[in-house]
Amino acid sequence: MLFPPEFVSLPFDWNLLLNGEGIAAAAGLTVASAASAHERPEDDERREYRYEDIDLSAVKSHVAELEALNTRTPEQNDDLATLYAVWANALFDDEDGTLDEIDELFGKSEAILQEAPAQGKDTGLQRKLGSIYTAWGRSHSGFDNPETAIGYYLKAVETLKPLDDAGDGEAKYDIAGIKLSLGIAYRELDDLEKAKAFLNEAFLAYRACEKIGDFDTRFYMGAVSVQQGNLFHEMGEPLETTLDAYNRAMRLYVEVIEDQGDTSLERELANVLIDRSMAVYEHWLDRKFESKEEQKKTIDDVLADINRGIGLLEKQYSEGNEIARYDLFYAVALLGKVCCDAENFDEAQKALNRAINEFADLCDEGDEFLFQMALVYADRALVQKLLGNEKLSEQDCLKGSELVGKWAQQSESSDEEIQELKEQFQALLGQLDELSDG
Repeated sequence: MLFPPEFVSLPFDWNLLLNGEGIAAAAGLTVASAASAHERPEDDERREYRYEDIDLSAVKSHVAELEALNTRTPEQNDDLATLYAVWANALFDDEDGTLDEIDELFGKSEAILQEAPAQGKDTGLQRKLGSIYTAWGRSHSGFDNPETAIGYYLKAVETLKPLDDAGDGEAKYDIAGIKLSLGIAYRELDDLEKAKAFLNEAFLAYRACEKIGDFDTRFYMGAVSVQQGNLFHEMGEPLETTLDAYNRAMRLYVEVIEDQGDTSLERELANVLIDRSMAVYEHWLDRKFESKEEQKKTIDDVLADINRGIGLLEKQYSEGNEIARYDLFYAVALLGKVCCDAENFDEAQKALNRAINEFADLCDEGDEFLFQMALVYADRALVQKLLGNEKLSEQDCLKGSELVGKWAQQSESSDEEIQELKEQFQALLGQLDELSDG
């Protein structure tokens, strides 16, 4: 099954940019309420308060006042650069702006800071410029433009590196996060070796941060470990290497949950369980077991992990975490597929029925779910065939094909990607033909 691409969003450093009461007021914030530079990317409540508190109309008004001045003091130029960046980031977070608008605003901010007389010597200017490059790269990552994003992330690292070399722990901390984003971006471009190198550097940088200052980087080391596990799986590394990364992520998440009582991380923990299950599942599909007992234990362990993940996601959704519902759909669909391949057809049918009946409305939210639901229908068609329900199997084939056609019309994917995914769907239907021929 296909899963949505991962995207770790590095938050904008409001504390850095809103470094004066006047600028904070212009943005509708106070310095005390600004979000931290390393806010957890999956914590949706914190993300919402970060940008929903920005009074964009006040920002625009103050920008217009500063732009109208015939001459500006260095302090006013600094304010204007800050407000351009605040505006650009708010447009991205609110999903109200185009990439061209965001690029223009970040470009104006960069130009002002680069012209500042002390640029290259002043630590504050370097830090601010590094933060802008980071946010600029994040915007391009969010618009599925990883190649351009990489350029800005590398600029951010280059800008902040002198501070890191001078022993600045905050700069090292920020660079660690940027390298995590670089690893993800290079993976999106299928440059897996570079992705692996940057993820390794990110993990080591986070670990170093804990040794030089008051940083608790366990959550982020866990996030890097998840990305490493996914990458190792994709690269075909030994299963033990992949599982080591996933297990490390789980240990780190559990530590944070136990120490901080932050149960929202149960969603991350659930997704690691699902990712680990996928790795083991695909491994046992391609291997020969030495005994039926070994095969049964492996399959039972995979199913147990998936069900543990489902339980955590159900808990998160019941507690108001709406994002957990999307993860839950994928987990339930995976459960159905694994049960089918394990020849437990009754349980497979039950899980796939749930995926279709409980999550049908997701198809209205975008083409991604149209194709995913089509795959679920294809899996259920196979199960129906194996259970002897020929008519129901045909109906599911037709419904799945209908969803694929609708997806192809709506999708913004390239022709090559559309063709590849169509072939993936046809391969599933091909299994039904093989059963009929048999």
